[in-house]
Amino acid sequence: MDLRSIEAFIRVADLGSITAASRDLNIVQPALSRHIQRIESELGVPLLVRLPRGVQLTIAGRRFLEHARRILQEVARATDDVAAGSDACSGEVSVGLSPTLSTLLVPGLAESTSAAHPRVKLRIAEAFSRHLQSDVADGRLDVALLTNPPQARGLRLTPVFTEPVVVVMPMQSRGAVPVITADEIARLPVILTRGIRTFVEEQLASHGVSLSVEMEVDSVEAIRKLLLERFAAASLMPISAFREDIDAGRLLAVPVGGINLSRTIVMAHLVGEMTPAVAAVSGLLRAEIERLAERGVFSVGGEQPFSVRPFRFHA
Repeated sequence: MDLRSIEAFIRVADLGSITAASRDLNIVQPALSRHIQRIESELGVPLLVRLPRGVQLTIAGRRFLEHARRILQEVARATDDVAAGSDACSGEVSVGLSPTLSTLLVPGLAESTSAAHPRVKLRIAEAFSRHLQSDVADGRLDVALLTNPPQARGLRLTPVFTEPVVVVMPMQSRGAVPVITADEIARLPVILTRGIRTFVEEQLASHGVSLSVEMEVDSVEAIRKLLLERFAAASLMPISAFREDIDAGRLLAVPVGGINLSRTIVMAHLVGEMTPAVAAVSGLLRAEIERLAERGVFSVGGEQPFSVRPFRFHA
């Protein structure tokens, strides 16, 4: 068993096909099959079931896949650590962000990383929190920002900041009344992503309020366009998600009166020491959040955010 064989197995598992993995790795199929057979022979169990179209992992294959990802991740970390020598940062750092945060954070993070650590290569993955948390746990991502995540073994979860969730609607949908009441929010047709709906409904339920969900759309940009085109509904979103449109007067943001709707953003990574590169990028990500917080991006009406929690990383 060697690293090339392990890498080949992971690619076959991810793509579900020896043919596709062969093309992706630029290895002829017989050679790729030998890599897999070498691992199966050493472990003494089959890892794949060959199907008419593609392959499927056995139970042993799924278990080995978790170990294989961690093996490659640890080798990459060891390589970065040794190559760094005098603590210089280098190598690839994979960062997971939700759709409501990626457009806000990626430009500044990319610029600051390039300036401070030119030998570090960023890989950004955009997905909803549940998928990001799974990818961090499986070693596919080095670090991710999650929304209200559950506790998970093997992960270190560090709260970063808390941000208000407001009702967002087309302009001219409402007069000058500064808040929406609980009764109004119950009658208002809303469009939500699945992830935001989950934690918003939990918070509203504690106040005896239920939502009238017009549509569930797992695309923040699609919801934005529906609102800008004055679709007959509103949305519940973290204030920063549509900050530019709100500040420009294209959309209206209104708090829910008497209910402190919010989301807590948490940074997640595997338990254990971070490589210098991952620690550096995590620190720059924190700095970018703090810079935006100072500008009022995560607050209602431009006041200081009601909770931005400082945190520190240790390599």
